[in-house]
Amino acid sequence: MKRWIAALLLALLTTGCATVPISGPVEEVPLSDRPGGIDIAPQPPATDVTPARLIEGFLQAMADPADDYAIARAYLTAEAGATWDTSTAVIYTGAVRADEGSAGIEGTTIGTLDPSGRFTSAPASMDFTFDLVREDGQWRIRSAPAGLMLSRYLFERYYERVPLYFVSRVGLHVAPDLVHLPESQLTPATVVDALLKGPPASLAGPVYSAIDSSVMLGDEGATIDSQGIVTVDLTGLEPKLGEQQRRLLGAQLLWTLTSLPRVTGLLVTQDGMPFALPGANAEGVVELAAQHVYQVLSRAVGADLFVIQGAEAGWLREDGMFEPFPTPAEVADIAVSADGETMAFIGTDRTSLTLGPVDGERVDVPTGLTQLRSPQFVLGTLWLLGDDEEGRTRLLTVDRLHQVSTVSLTVPQGSRLEGFAVSPTRTRMVMILGSQGERRLTTGTIVGTNQVSVSRPSPLPLTTPGGVQLVDVRSVAWPSETSIVVVAAAGLQSVYTAQADGSGVEEIGPLVGGVDDVTAQARLGGGSIAAHTESGAVWRYEARTRWTMVAEEITAIAFSG
Repeated sequence: MKRWIAALLLALLTTGCATVPISGPVEEVPLSDRPGGIDIAPQPPATDVTPARLIEGFLQAMADPADDYAIARAYLTAEAGATWDTSTAVIYTGAVRADEGSAGIEGTTIGTLDPSGRFTSAPASMDFTFDLVREDGQWRIRSAPAGLMLSRYLFERYYERVPLYFVSRVGLHVAPDLVHLPESQLTPATVVDALLKGPPASLAGPVYSAIDSSVMLGDEGATIDSQGIVTVDLTGLEPKLGEQQRRLLGAQLLWTLTSLPRVTGLLVTQDGMPFALPGANAEGVVELAAQHVYQVLSRAVGADLFVIQGAEAGWLREDGMFEPFPTPAEVADIAVSADGETMAFIGTDRTSLTLGPVDGERVDVPTGLTQLRSPQFVLGTLWLLGDDEEGRTRLLTVDRLHQVSTVSLTVPQGSRLEGFAVSPTRTRMVMILGSQGERRLTTGTIVGTNQVSVSRPSPLPLTTPGGVQLVDVRSVAWPSETSIVVVAAAGLQSVYTAQADGSGVEEIGPLVGGVDDVTAQARLGGGSIAAHTESGAVWRYEARTRWTMVAEEITAIAFSG
């Protein structure tokens, strides 16, 4: 549950665990949704501090960005503190090692944050030594690190995941790009300012911003009132913006601001004067309740789990019983559109593909490929894999008119596409590439409408909280706009969730029987997850705490998507 800062201050005062400010007034009220936990209250270095305690205090002080990390700078020499650049960060897991007169960190680098707060997964061994000197008789750090050094705990405890929403180029919906911002600085102004910087170059193909790059926050900034209405003052807006452009501008701002608690509406001003947005009420407020048309995950239907049992398609009832529905012939795999209106069936021969409603007329769709597999719907289009006459794996799409197209995709030489999952907003694809007996994740962006391609492919290594990199990835799915669930191994095989940028890896398994497939129904904040084992058992993840076996003798599973 999201907390107001007043509640946090009350808790700190009653427990005596408060961060001591060393300068500057409080200018904005930050908002937080993190659960209660052990808070770290960084302090300046104590007199006669040892090298080990100096480094430990310095690392803890990076949890407090107040006054440009003033407390952390106190651990540096005067010269180093004045020039230390804190715009980037390294996220690591490890421990401090110290000898007399020296100290460092040994562990594993998990990833990095760029100046915009975007995370890049980059696991590597880490052995960093701090250059220590005595200044005025006290140990200080002479050479500052290149940016912040955040332990995984500090990063996950004191940074907030903020999805910035941009406009999709393939439909009038918004699509997120995740950034990580310090929780204590999470305000309407910081969130809007992050959005105004625009999408990263890696997303320039699938999305764009309806807000011109010349637009900035105005003198009135951005504030939220007790009713959850955010007022955003902008400067540099084109006064003759068309109606559609204004609608999209409002959708981008409002959906981005939902990362803050209790947001219910948006009011935009231009240099302090009213700026009309289509669909606003009499007070000029665009209400969040009226903006779901721009959010693809608000269009999904129920969380029925569709399965194949004995070459028959059907769904699992709440009591776990299999209820078949008419299918064209014996089937091996199934996919269902997000609205539940269209189904795709792959025959047991793995060459036939049939599309249509549950009870209506269906159409056979020739693809010219064999070994059809991994069917999934995204925004009404079917995606699937198949092999051509030369045995090469091809990625196909089938649109609402049953037109089959091949997706342009280049994989590294010697690699083979073994699985994939398209994000709910059709901006990203996570792929499983096999090479020399190993299966690893790669991510890319989806570009184009008629001629679709996957561009900017790059590895997506996932690292556990213990610093172990996941390997032998068998399946992947999207339970939300910004997160994935994978079947992989860190020694033993299990099920893991992670953010699509590679951060926040968490184990939610393991399961008995060897998991070979996972499916998810994407929802805001995370939807249902189900796993299929090699023995044919189906397990469903419930209440984010436990797995329940719901069926046996199943050969394929799918949520609508």
